[in-house]
Amino acid sequence: MLAVKENKKDTAKSRVRKVPDYLVWEVLDGQPLYRRGYKDVLRKLKTTEEIMGTSSYQAIITSYITIILARQLDLTQYDFLIGEPGVHLEHKDNISNDIGIYNRILGSQISKKYTDFPAKIVIEVDIDIDPDSMHDLEYLNKKTQKMLDFGVEKVIWILTNIKKVTIATQGNAWLTLSWGNDIEIMDGIFFNIQKYLEERDINV
Repeated sequence: MLAVKENKKDTAKSRVRKVPDYLVWEVLDGQPLYRRGYKDVLRKLKTTEEIMGTSSYQAIITSYITIILARQLDLTQYDFLIGEPGVHLEHKDNISNDIGIYNRILGSQISKKYTDFPAKIVIEVDIDIDPDSMHDLEYLNKKTQKMLDFGVEKVIWILTNIKKVTIATQGNAWLTLSWGNDIEIMDGIFFNIQKYLEERDINV
């Protein structure tokens, strides 16, 4: 009987599992960033649906901001997009936003593809990529700077784990404040996460 020599390279390749596209959250500099919990899906410990949605905590905060915008934003001049709309920044850079406030969008700008023009203001609630893809702070800094370079005027991050709000604007130092502060979105429109949660008797 002839002995069969095992090709170590082929064996190594066979052990590498390709991550399905639907587990990719965003792409920055050509690097895929996977959804938090994607490894549990690959190991069949969780279903895809279990890692797709946000927590009720994140959702109630996003809803709070959305209600403020619906009530106070001049919708004859601005639009706001929710539901994690995709944004194509440039080749190999595709991201999503929790809330994007735009100057009134023209009908000719609407398509079935990702938007390819900048929001005026972006609001993000938490970081949902797997930490093995990129460290949270590196991700926040890189994504924020790319959005500012793309033309976004202000990026607001609401971070529930540390109860802080980070505000980045073009040409200015970034600020990190307690979420008990009144934070201005634009044009005298403010939010205060701590005050809202206390009014709702939410303590997570």
